[in-house]
Amino acid sequence: MDRLEPQLILKTTPPRGQKSARMRSRLAIDTPELTDKVVIAVHAPAGFGKTFLLTQWRRESLSHGAVVAWLTLDAHDDGARFVQGLGAAMAIGSGRPSFARTFEPGPGPGRDEFEGLTQWLAEVADLGSETVLILDEADALPDATIRHSLTYLLHNAPANLRIIMASRSRLNLQVADLAARGRYATVSTAALRFGVEEAVAILTGRFGAKIDADLCVRLYEVTEGWPLGLQLAISAMEKSSSPGAAIVELSKCTGDIQRYFVDSLVAHLPDEQVTFLTGIALLEMVQPSLCIALTGNPRAAEMLRDLCVSTPIFVESVDSDWVRIHPLARDFLLGRFEKLAPEQRQGFHERAALWLQQHEFLEQAARQYHLAGLPRPAYEMIEKCLYDVMLRGRFSRVLEWVEELEPEAVLSHPRICLAAAWALAMGERQAEAARLITAIEQHPSADEATRCEAAAIETAAAYFADRPDESLALITPWVDRLSTFPIKVQAIVANQIARLTLSQGQPEKARRIFQRAPHYTWSPGLDAIRGFGQWVVGLTYLWEGRMLSSQAALRASLVLAEQDIGRRSPIAVMMASALATVMLERGEVQEASTVLANRMDMVERLASPDAIVLGYITASRLASMQGHGHRGQDLLEALFALGEERDIPRFCIASLGEQIRLHALQGRSDTCQALWRRLEAVTPLIAREQTGLLGPELALMAGVAEAYVLLAKREWEAMLVVLDKAGATAEHLRRGREIVQIKLLRALALKATGEEGTPCLLEAVSLAQENDMQRVVQDTHPDLTKWVQTLQRPTLPAVTAESSAPMPVSRPESATSSVSASRLLTPKEREVLQLLARNLSNKQIALALNVGEETVKWHLKNLFGKFQAGTRQHVVARAYMLGILETAG
Repeated sequence: MDRLEPQLILKTTPPRGQKSARMRSRLAIDTPELTDKVVIAVHAPAGFGKTFLLTQWRRESLSHGAVVAWLTLDAHDDGARFVQGLGAAMAIGSGRPSFARTFEPGPGPGRDEFEGLTQWLAEVADLGSETVLILDEADALPDATIRHSLTYLLHNAPANLRIIMASRSRLNLQVADLAARGRYATVSTAALRFGVEEAVAILTGRFGAKIDADLCVRLYEVTEGWPLGLQLAISAMEKSSSPGAAIVELSKCTGDIQRYFVDSLVAHLPDEQVTFLTGIALLEMVQPSLCIALTGNPRAAEMLRDLCVSTPIFVESVDSDWVRIHPLARDFLLGRFEKLAPEQRQGFHERAALWLQQHEFLEQAARQYHLAGLPRPAYEMIEKCLYDVMLRGRFSRVLEWVEELEPEAVLSHPRICLAAAWALAMGERQAEAARLITAIEQHPSADEATRCEAAAIETAAAYFADRPDESLALITPWVDRLSTFPIKVQAIVANQIARLTLSQGQPEKARRIFQRAPHYTWSPGLDAIRGFGQWVVGLTYLWEGRMLSSQAALRASLVLAEQDIGRRSPIAVMMASALATVMLERGEVQEASTVLANRMDMVERLASPDAIVLGYITASRLASMQGHGHRGQDLLEALFALGEERDIPRFCIASLGEQIRLHALQGRSDTCQALWRRLEAVTPLIAREQTGLLGPELALMAGVAEAYVLLAKREWEAMLVVLDKAGATAEHLRRGREIVQIKLLRALALKATGEEGTPCLLEAVSLAQENDMQRVVQDTHPDLTKWVQTLQRPTLPAVTAESSAPMPVSRPESATSSVSASRLLTPKEREVLQLLARNLSNKQIALALNVGEETVKWHLKNLFGKFQAGTRQHVVARAYMLGILETAG
């Protein structure tokens, strides 16, 4: 092979692989979305891992035995030089020197490059093997080359050629026909962002036990899955003595992240663009005409478009011209905005408010009027929109406004008062909600529908204070008149009746109430009304112990809630508490931890009592299973303290009951007895007498706890009596998991008394398997797991003679390196290369392969040519660089 120009060798050499980088299985080249595509275009701004993804695909293609060529493009690659680069790339990738001579300049304008491309494509087709061409930085190509040469290449690719290209923006290509035939795929910014599970896996893989799921998810939320942001965060954490401190520093946009923005934005961008970015930073989302109004610069739309391409700080919408500024970049830019003169800042706020008001973005307009020091128009805007903000489920935002507005103003504006009352009732501030409910009912404009909604708010407040009987009494008088009220009110009340019906032990009826209720559809996304109803549906399945059905319902709803309302919104955290409980029961420990991570503070503040119990108990069990038993105990103590603080016995009983279970499994009889005395002291009369809606639930929790106390004391006869009573309550309430748990405990007690407990055990195990309760046996008592294994052991297949035969001894392979199955090399050349990497002589290689030394020399000569190398060490180095030779393990 003729020697290539040094510049072409550099352009055709792939970048160094990152050994510590995590392969992205979600974006693997053989995923269903990509596997049949002839052309794959990756486009995203800098910092989103485009080149790393290309190197991953290159390694995957090599491992499948494909010929892979790499070419990094630049602005000098006009038509002729583009073909030269293709020839050099394929010459190195395939080992065929003829590719390097693909393009030879000849006479006649405008046709040479197409003749060269045609010759190159014919040569690729002649290879007869799967071939992958990777083009990096394709946006650097001259526009003429993109429109002519690259388009020609894509449309004339032979059947064995796949083309992958990366660019910072969409290329000006005519590929509609390829897309219509299903041959063209795009991977954009949204796909390149890390998901929360990916981020958690990367961080735990790097830091292990030094970082917990809460910190991982906090970091993910700060970076919003931006790959470069996560990389900078990892760098900062490696330098810091405390991961938590590093995340705080990152959130404040200091340290490495600040240096990145200074270097990439302030130092490298023209002053006009820096000024533009500083001026628009007061808003989270912007669009071209808003930028023009805000800055007064007629070129603002053009600058926004250019910055979206050249910087990684904007998140573009899929179907609109709105873009969102990344929070880290915005924090940095807001620091510069705050340094502007006060009159300049006020001018920006006023211009933003006016444009937003004119375009019906009322809450954002109210915020800007408020920041501009103009309270009158701010109140006008918030009066019009705050109730809708509440309906969307964004209660935290409503509470923020409640804190900022004057109390008299809230009381004097009915719609603000309604919104505030709902937000306060569905949380921990029921007393404040009661004052607003009274104001709503007494306002002169209140009609019957408004009074019904006020009763619904009062019902919600009683439910969130864990007083379901009071809830039922408040809403029942309005049920018969519901059909005369607006659909919105009907849907709200139906959700409440469904939840109260579940407390009566009728989960199927609760689902039917939700399904038959009129659906209030005022918004295309998930809102608070539908979100609460869907949470109730998921909870009904969890109540019955039907884990698969519950997970299916809750997972789909949680995705919508996070997307439309927010990950830390009340609806989302309530769904997450239930979903994490289901996942833990199904053995998905890491997934459950990720779902619940960085939500517990919101669970405590804004979730319902049953969601709070689910969240705390699940978080405690997860912490203990992950080796943080002290944190698990802290969570249980915090739940008890919360119960005392809010006067909610359910929290205290749940906390003490879980502690009793844990100590009983360790045989700590005295500790269990002490905890039981505390539990008896907080058990209310309704639980002892099993009256009302809440009494049976609390009695069931206390009954299971008492059974564990008796288990620790080994008082089996008394334990059977308690279990009989608790089992009847569980059957009445149709609590599926508790039914199985009680049967398992009963089997243990029967066995200990010398009676036959196996039928009870097998029935419980059968129910658990049918409903995919994978942890209930182990969590109820470890001895049950051993018992089940003993019963199943006779059914295990016997070891056959074939399976016990000794394995054949194979020739030892190199423990230090492996060769990818690239078609650049023949099988024998791959063997020679692997032995060459072990620094063996020709004679040693010949002996190892059982061939003559002349044959080895022949293969080495071919390797020198294919790798463009002059020495044996150079061959090995080039093979490592190209990813054909890799370190094993």
